[in-house]
Amino acid sequence: MRQEWLEYLQRLSWNAPMTLALASAAVGSVVTLAWISARDARERRRQRRDTALELALSLESYARTCRTMMHKAVWAAAEPVGPISREASKGVSIPAFAYPDKLQWHVLSRRVISELREYPATVHAAREYVEAFGEFGEPMDLCGQVEYECAKAAMSALALARTTRRRHGAATWKPGAKDSAMERELSDFIATVEEKRKASLQRRAESTLGRRADAQPFKQPLSA
Repeated sequence: MRQEWLEYLQRLSWNAPMTLALASAAVGSVVTLAWISARDARERRRQRRDTALELALSLESYARTCRTMMHKAVWAAAEPVGPISREASKGVSIPAFAYPDKLQWHVLSRRVISELREYPATVHAAREYVEAFGEFGEPMDLCGQVEYECAKAAMSALALARTTRRRHGAATWKPGAKDSAMERELSDFIATVEEKRKASLQRRAESTLGRRADAQPFKQPLSA
């Protein structure tokens, strides 16, 4: 059978109408499939870009919400110590975060989805920590902790939003006048707080060592 097909193809002239029709149909099919594939690829890129933009916008909006909560924490901490201070601190907490509903997650890669999904879990863990801290800490300490955690959450949100935009070809974020220096202000604030905490821990360690040295009994030298 194979030999018969080879003989048939050898006898077949490329100028024959049937041959031309078959070749034309084959070329047409290839072109059509290539066009469909290119169209689908363009559509997937558009969907990824639109989804990335929605994700980035929600993260950037959350960063602004965190910064507003930081101001609220400062105002609450400025209240005189007493019932009024405790009442003001009740409204101070890390804002909850969730991505918009009905996002087309399926157009993103699994690795990207994993990175984005981890952020709400991180925020939730920080919220639980601050709530536990507030049960035993003073209002001023609680406000300071909320301010610090909000700054870290906002910085992480901005960094994730920037990466998401760049990775999927979405437009670069162009903050307004109020937000133009937000990332730098957050970074400076976090660095200042961490430096103060480091200095405080060092002073405590030095104080502990000093008390231990003072508590050691004085020993008389042995006489010859």
